Amino acid sequence: MHVEPLEKLPRSVREFLSHYSMIVLSILTALALEQAAMSIDHRREGARARDEIEQEIGSNRKAVDGALASTRVNAQEWKALLVHTIADVRAGQSTNESLVATLRDATQKFRDALPPLKTTAWDAAISDHSVNYIAHEDLVRYSELYASQRMFSQAMWDGIRDSAARDLAQISLAIELGNPDGRATVATLNSRMGTIGILESQLAQLDQMLHEASATAEQAPASASASASAAAGASAPAHASAASH
Repeated sequence: MHVEPLEKLPRSVREFLSHYSMIVLSILTALALEQAAMSIDHRREGARARDEIEQEIGSNRKAVDGALASTRVNAQEWKALLVHTIADVRAGQSTNESLVATLRDATQKFRDALPPLKTTAWDAAISDHSVNYIAHEDLVRYSELYASQRMFSQAMWDGIRDSAARDLAQISLAIELGNPDGRATVATLNSRMGTIGILESQLAQLDQMLHEASATAEQAPASASASASAAAGASAPAHASAASH
C-alpha cells in the first residue's frame, strides 16, 4: 500500500481530519481486501484438501471391499478343507498320505488379503496446514476415521503375523516329517480358520465404517443445497412483500 505525502500542511483542523480520514479509510480498505483474498484462498485450500481426502477414503473403501470378498472366499475354501479332514479323522480313514496331501493343499490356500490403506491425502493436509480450513465436523470425522484405519491395520497385521507364522510352521514341519497326526492336523486347520474369521470380522467392521463415512460425505452437499434452497424460498416472499409496499 502506498500513501502519497501531503504537498502542503493542512491549514485547519477540519482539513487535517479530512486527510487523516482518507488515510485511515485507505488502510482499512486495503486490509479488508487482503483479508478477503486470504479467506478465499483458505476456502479453496480447504475444499481441495477435503476433495483429496474423500477420494482417498473412497479408494480405501474399494480396497477393503476387495479384501473382504477375497477373505470370505478363502474362508469357504478352508472350511471345506477342515470339514473334509474332520470327517476322515472321525471315520478312521485318514492316512499319512492323505493328511500330507491335505496339508499340501492347505499351503496352496495359505493367503491373506490385507487392504493397502492409504493416508497420503490426510498426511499432506496436516503437513501443509490445509486441515485448518476444513469444517470442524468434517475434520472430526476424518480424524476418527484415519485413527480407526491405523488401529485396524495394526491389529490385522499383528494377528496374521503371529498366527500365520505359527500355523505355517506346523504345517511345513508335518509335511517334512511325513507322519502328521490326525488330531494335530485338525487343530492346525481349525486355528487357521479362527485367524481367517477374526480377519473377516475386522474387515467387515472397517468396511462398514468406510461406507458410513462415504454416505455422510454424500449427504453433506445435499443438505447444504437444501438449506440454500430453503433460504432462497424464504427470502422470496419477503422481497415480494417489500415490492408490493
